[in-house]
Amino acid sequence: MLIHPINLISNSYWKEKQSFVQSYERERCWIMIAVEAGRFRFTVDGIDGEAGSGDMVLCPPYVDFYRETISPLSFFYIKFYYAGVEDGEEQRLVEQLRRLFGFKLVSPERDRIFNDYRHLLRASRMSRLDHLRWASHFVYDLWLLFCMEAEALGQFGSGAASDPLMKEAKELIERHAFRDVQMQDIIEYIGISGVQFTRRFQAAFGMPPSKYLYAIRMEKAKSLLVQTNYSIDRIARQCGYENGLYFSRMFTKYFRMNPSRYRKVHALPSP
Repeated sequence: MLIHPINLISNSYWKEKQSFVQSYERERCWIMIAVEAGRFRFTVDGIDGEAGSGDMVLCPPYVDFYRETISPLSFFYIKFYYAGVEDGEEQRLVEQLRRLFGFKLVSPERDRIFNDYRHLLRASRMSRLDHLRWASHFVYDLWLLFCMEAEALGQFGSGAASDPLMKEAKELIERHAFRDVQMQDIIEYIGISGVQFTRRFQAAFGMPPSKYLYAIRMEKAKSLLVQTNYSIDRIARQCGYENGLYFSRMFTKYFRMNPSRYRKVHALPSP
């Protein structure tokens, strides 16, 4: 599958929205909703789904797009045109998006996704010209993840698509990630052994479930450190940890940098 650049129309960031400004759209361009935090349900071209932190929902041109928040939603709302040059290329991509993904991309490359998110947020504070130039680059990188996943699934098949139980488990982890969730509770709920659960989850998503939970919490922690002035204890509680001391230890282990240092290095400039 050939990959061609995209032409960015607009990119906006919304934080902790209780509801969408528009619950329905049908546009001449592509729409991407890239979720930083929270959860929403959607219907694209008659296909229903739910998306959470790190997921991207892609709606092709001239397709009905319904959406409704489930929990307060922080997300990037992106519009672009696809600049493919081969006859029928865009339609082939639409068919792949429908057949392989159900219009929702769940990539195992969470670090790359959230790095793109952070750069997009920085770009939103630049002048319009610089914003469009840099945002185009990072939106294109998100699009490349879809292209690469589509190629991989076309060649090797999809563990997640063929294992709906693991898809359900992943959604449970996402839904309860910032509470006192116990992996054993999820194992008992889905009704398989712990060893089998870890093996099947790894096969479907490229990492064990405990690491996936850890990654979700750490990505939210990074966002809160950069975007708020919350105390470390408050951030710890919002990320599912009982106290700031344990959270700081886990954060430092994950990023090789303590939370205070991370905030100082990566804080966004004042508008």
